[in-house]
Amino acid sequence: MTTTEMPVSFGAKAATGIEGFDTITRGGLPRGRSTLLEGGPGSGKTLFALNFLVHGVQKLGEPGMYVAFEEAPDRIVANCTSFGWNADQIPPEQLFFFDARVSPAMVQSGDFDLSGMLAALGAMARQMHAKRIVFDAVDIVLALLPDEQSRRREAYRLPKCARQIAARFATACAELSVSPATKRRNR
Repeated sequence: MTTTEMPVSFGAKAATGIEGFDTITRGGLPRGRSTLLEGGPGSGKTLFALNFLVHGVQKLGEPGMYVAFEEAPDRIVANCTSFGWNADQIPPEQLFFFDARVSPAMVQSGDFDLSGMLAALGAMARQMHAKRIVFDAVDIVLALLPDEQSRRREAYRLPKCARQIAARFATACAELSVSPATKRRNR
């Protein structure tokens, strides 16, 4: 089954461009929903996310944003280029790399939250009509927050921001958050 043969009953999907993944998920990632991609270092989370964005821009005409909490955007673009994706040739109004790195000193200096960054992100996403958003290494900024309540509050803001952006367009946004694998408690 190809992604174009996806039955309507499975809902709107955003193809990732990863053939095997898009086949087993019957079309890709769900639109209008947040998807968390977890895995250990070197497991391909960032590569998956970049493929998702570049495929959206180059094959489907869907602008996207990459929000980088850990790595500098120029290094991410260089990684794309090493795979032949030529992200450096994609105009920023089609694929925007948002530098969201935060210093620990900034967080520890006061009552830090993501409101300002999310407002700027939302404005840029609306301007470019972003259909795909990736938050890479969300855990990095959340780990800098002083307590569990603050981490939970900010973790809930990210998908809410993506949903608000998506609500402004006819085609819903697909959001992908990338985080390292976490230990699960037995229940």
